[in-house]
Amino acid sequence: MVSVSYSKLKRIAGRHPAYRIIENGDNVEVLFYPPTEESASSTSEFESSYGDVVIRIVGLRRGDSVEIIDAFVESGNVKRRLSSDELSFWVNEVEWLA
Repeated sequence: MVSVSYSKLKRIAGRHPAYRIIENGDNVEVLFYPPTEESASSTSEFESSYGDVVIRIVGLRRGDSVEIIDAFVESGNVKRRLSSDELSFWVNEVEWLA
């Protein structure tokens, strides 16, 4: 099972507008709105331009760890599960950003 640090998620969500955390008891949902391809390649608009794609990570909080139970990408009406490689990449990014 893949897990990520709860305190690092909270720190990132507090500093970065592309992250949002929704909590209900021990249930944690992380929403990440990646920048559009155009804004990611531009230095001036990188943090202000997000598309309609959202990465949704669903997990259970266990102390300072969130055990990820589901992860997927949504774009319009299309929903696709993240592969284990994609999820590992995301967790590594969280560790690096925090």
